[in-house]
Amino acid sequence: MHASVRDNFSAFSKRLEGRVNHMYLDSLLNVTIAVGNKIDPVADALALASLGAPLLRDSDNATASDAEITAEWTKVKGGSTATTLHLSEASIDALVAKRLQQNETVLLTIFPGFDDWPADAQLGILSMAWGLGANALRPPHFKELRAAIGARKWFKAARECNMSGSGLLRRNAVDRGLFRNAAVSAEPPASDPALLFLPIPGNRPKRQLGDGPDDAHVSLVQRMFKPDRLDHLAPGTFTPGTFDSATLTAVKAFQSGEAALPGSGTFPVTGVVAELTWACLGEHVPQA
Repeated sequence: MHASVRDNFSAFSKRLEGRVNHMYLDSLLNVTIAVGNKIDPVADALALASLGAPLLRDSDNATASDAEITAEWTKVKGGSTATTLHLSEASIDALVAKRLQQNETVLLTIFPGFDDWPADAQLGILSMAWGLGANALRPPHFKELRAAIGARKWFKAARECNMSGSGLLRRNAVDRGLFRNAAVSAEPPASDPALLFLPIPGNRPKRQLGDGPDDAHVSLVQRMFKPDRLDHLAPGTFTPGTFDSATLTAVKAFQSGEAALPGSGTFPVTGVVAELTWACLGEHVPQA
């Protein structure tokens, strides 16, 4: 993978998953730790040390025994939040790096040419692998996504990358934005594919009708609404840098298209460009 993807992956994932030193139950009731790292069944928790991430006792920072890990894991699985074992910050970094490497190894067997993709596309598929597990992207799953990627049709890939499941609304939005960034980066004049377009953290302010004039963030939104981009035809001429009625119509049309996609859940169709809309435009990673 490109160095820009590897170097930014931990910060990217922290925005979506948080960073937690102790075991906890995630939204799917799996025992999890670190940056969304599932350690369920208990054998996965016992294997953490072999991945360079030993669980330590809070009381003395000594390495926990298998019996202590099993007892703690069982308590968390049962709903307890009174945990007494933790990972060091260095161990979390090691665990994230190891899992990222493992996912890349699997993805290379699924997606020929992965190493040559634009950086944003690499990050998008690695994000999906982080959310689902890399093997979930193998055939017969995500047939249309794999076809779009094989043809390097990144805008099409953005519409086919949506994952179903609780808690994936933000990640789906960001992944769509990443594949759209890959498409834009491939437009003439060609840019360096190793360059990551997605800003991390990429905080963006809300923008709505009446904002402007000469507002750089409004201009950024307007530049994305071009014919043949985002499956959206601009309905009129914008006043550059002003969130006018034509911009409002374009934003609502875009949001309605996003809300109709699988995995979009309760995507807001408000006409206000807030965190999820920025994410879909490839300009923001929402904070968990």
